[in-house]
Amino acid sequence: MVTINVAYTQAVNPAGVTPVLTREQMWAGMEGKVRRAHDFVPVFSDCKVIEEHDNVVVRETTLKPMEGRPGKTQQETCRLYKPVKVDFHEPSGCVITNMLSDGPAMTDEELQMTYFFEWPHPDIEAGSDIEKGLTEQHKKRGKMSVEKSIESIRRMVVAGKL
Repeated sequence: MVTINVAYTQAVNPAGVTPVLTREQMWAGMEGKVRRAHDFVPVFSDCKVIEEHDNVVVRETTLKPMEGRPGKTQQETCRLYKPVKVDFHEPSGCVITNMLSDGPAMTDEELQMTYFFEWPHPDIEAGSDIEKGLTEQHKKRGKMSVEKSIESIRRMVVAGKL
């Protein structure tokens, strides 16, 4: 068994990109992603909230078919740690953390978004070519997830939806 851990960080407000997103806007987007995953990350086709209490949201998400695997619906538990972090717990044991952090100046202009992924693969041998290939796939998925989330939040802010 192997667990593949990858993380990707990106500046929320790189030079020249407007509008500058505030921490409050980013957090509103992160909360929105919990309830409407399909509006933020293109691998989802649907998302329904099943229950919500004490900063915990249980949702049902539908993943689109991709990379040779069929689409599937699964129940996830999301834990919100306002205004910094959301943990998504999948039934497979996968944990995805979305985190908003400050840069050196601690201003909105230097906000950073990091996604950390912990993917257990019980049938994969450590050090195998399969593990190496999956690690590269997961890195690409992580990068795409961060980029698309920030793009979606920026688009919603511009449209007046956040």
